[in-house]
Amino acid sequence: MSRVLLTGAAGFIGRAVHRLLNRIAVDCVAIDKHPTATKHNQDVDLPILACDLLDSASLDALFASHHFDTIIHLAAVLPGAASRDPINATRVNVAGSMALFERAAAHRLQRFVFGSSTSVYGAAGTDAPISEQAPAAPIDVYGAAKRVVEIVGENLYRSGSIEFVALRIATVIGRGARNTSSPWRLQIFEKLGSNEKISLPYEPHDPLTVVHVDDVASMLLALAQAKSLQHTIYNSPAELLSAVSLKQTVESLASETQIEVIGRTRALAPLADGSRFTQEFGFQITSLQQSLRAALLRTAKQI
Repeated sequence: MSRVLLTGAAGFIGRAVHRLLNRIAVDCVAIDKHPTATKHNQDVDLPILACDLLDSASLDALFASHHFDTIIHLAAVLPGAASRDPINATRVNVAGSMALFERAAAHRLQRFVFGSSTSVYGAAGTDAPISEQAPAAPIDVYGAAKRVVEIVGENLYRSGSIEFVALRIATVIGRGARNTSSPWRLQIFEKLGSNEKISLPYEPHDPLTVVHVDDVASMLLALAQAKSLQHTIYNSPAELLSAVSLKQTVESLASETQIEVIGRTRALAPLADGSRFTQEFGFQITSLQQSLRAALLRTAKQI
């Protein structure tokens, strides 16, 4: 990669990818519609340009002033906001992606890496992990938009316009998430060791697949850097846990922290089998226990 365009750079996963690209000295142009509104303390030295994918003039100026060979596309309206305003979400998530596809093909970019979601599986895979061979059957606006972008990207790949690949991302955990309808995903890190209770909106034996945000960033980078790809769709590897085992893992490391398993108040997310990615890239995820131990160690050093 000589220069990467990263969209959605002020978002949760976007910031993690931006940090990783900066750490390994990859030339990156990071953009977001609202670059300063969600800037995180640890990212203050990482510049983000203001660019709206639906603003044709801004997008054309961006491609006229920079030569990219890779795009990592993460910009999207998230599920909660998408359910509240499905028309705007579809406009951003689909039309914004189409505008980016159009420029990528016109400028003959080498690779287009898309941050998709296991939401494309809909209600399938809530009992046991399912592979990429399972049919996509989204049941909400967010998942449907992700699948539309995948289908267009796959068609562009088959036509030789761009090299497209999508990572279907499982439930992401870690510090710094905002605008989330699942606050426990960050609270288990940010409230670790405190006396505050954390509510887990599931039944005790509900299955979850979780993956740390830094691992997701590494997966996206692996897809961007690979010399060749065997597939256009990959599920992200993730750790399979029950709600009660997640509770026990957190509380075993920090007894002061209490997790309340309050009963299912939201639908279960599809459980994705990430063995295709694991086998092709030799990737090993960081377990929840390892991630929490690292968080405790960082906290201790700061004290």
